[in-house]
This record gives sequence, structure tokens and C-alpha cells, in this order.
Amino acid sequence: MLHDPGCGYEPATTAEGGVDLRNCPFHRLAQEHTELVCWLNLHLVRGLLEAGGQPRGRAVLAPRPGHCCVIVDPPGRTA
Repeated sequence: MLHDPGCGYEPATTAEGGVDLRNCPFHRLAQEHTELVCWLNLHLVRGLLEAGGQPRGRAVLAPRPGHCCVIVDPPGRTA
């Protein structure tokens, strides 16, 4: 799957109320520096959650082919 960095994360709400980030806006960089980019993505999303008054632990690493390496768990389910 070819990702267009101009598309952002392409978030979609899951049936459980979580958020699936269907695209990695840093896909090209992640191909060569996967661990670093995924770690930065995780902490970026956690910071956004915290700024919005949500538990930062809702953002978890969940690498899957063709998606961002981070997902946001539904409210009430934190790691």
C-alpha cells in the first residue's frame, strides 16, 4: 500500500470506540527508521490525548501492515 504523507493519519473510529490510524504520515522515513518513528508517533499521539484531557495510555503501539503503528484504545481501556 502506497501512503501519501499529505493525507495525515486518516483516523477512523472503531466499533469499540477506539481510533484506528489508517495511515502513517511519516511512512517514507519509517521505512528506514521504523523504531524511532513509531516511538515518536506514540508519544505525539499520547501528548495530543493528554492535551485533550484524555488518558495518554489510550495510545498504544500496535504495528500492522498498511497502517500507522499506533492505535488509540476505547475510553476506559488503558494500558
